[in-house]
Amino acid sequence: MKTIAFFIVTAFITTPALAHVVVVPPQSTAGASQIYKVRVHNEEKVAATSIELEVPSGITVAAVAPIPGGNITTEKTGDRISRVTWHTEIASNKYVELAFTATNPSKAMQVQWVVHERMADGTVVNWSDAPGAEGKASTTKIVTSAPPPIAAPAK
Repeated sequence: MKTIAFFIVTAFITTPALAHVVVVPPQSTAGASQIYKVRVHNEEKVAATSIELEVPSGITVAAVAPIPGGNITTEKTGDRISRVTWHTEIASNKYVELAFTATNPSKAMQVQWVVHERMADGTVVNWSDAPGAEGKASTTKIVTSAPPPIAAPAK
């Protein structure tokens, strides 16, 4: 019993906070139409008021799912949507998923999702690999073949 308690306490002490903003899935197929989800867990003390996603080069956004009680704006570079902003309140310690459909690049590559989480107190939490960012940017590995199926757990 002491061993179990030790591992539980150790896990809480050594495990960093879980991802706050992440784009899933982490892997997709080249050229495929994919439903992506921006998963936001607001761990700040104030509400988030908007989530701004920089769409990586090579990704073509086709549609953005509506969100209850909020609205969505997009910015274009040429004919391509390059930024999606969800204007909605995410209370402290609450979680939301923001979905959109996009077409992946036709070749294998890794794309990086930069997200800016704007807070009610005027601060901005940046999820990027830039110096000073609060968290790492999510990445999606675009592969030329479908990912292998997940095996069922052994009984």
